[in-house]
Amino acid sequence: MSPSPDPRELPPDRSLLFVYGTLQRGGCYHDLLKSGGPAFLGSGRLCSRYPLLLTRYPCLLDLPDRGFRVRGEVYRIARSTNWLAIDELEDHPNEYRRRLEPVEVGMQRLEAWTYFYIRNDLPPDSLPAVESFPAGKPGRPDR
Repeated sequence: MSPSPDPRELPPDRSLLFVYGTLQRGGCYHDLLKSGGPAFLGSGRLCSRYPLLLTRYPCLLDLPDRGFRVRGEVYRIARSTNWLAIDELEDHPNEYRRRLEPVEVGMQRLEAWTYFYIRNDLPPDSLPAVESFPAGKPGRPDR
């Protein structure tokens, strides 16, 4: 059995990122994706179904086959400094944990890093799951 990867290890440069909340265009943290070269590849959706809950901010729960094939956006992240800023925003690996997840962008199936909420303070049936984060919603200004 191989050891699990160190969650603090950064993805390689030019890796893909799937965002479904405040990092999307119109979201309050989208500016993190405008600085330093991340490239928008297009709108996409997860290949598997997960619950996306909207609390003070969007929380994608790691409960496969529940919820929806969440819609979002896919970006190519240019440098490790971009990953450091995004990991800090998402409080990876304490509040969210990133992992590779299959996504569809147009007719392509790609692997993109996706952040899953890992704290267990949200009972999955406490709020209705949604398919996407409303465009232009401010998100979490206290971060």
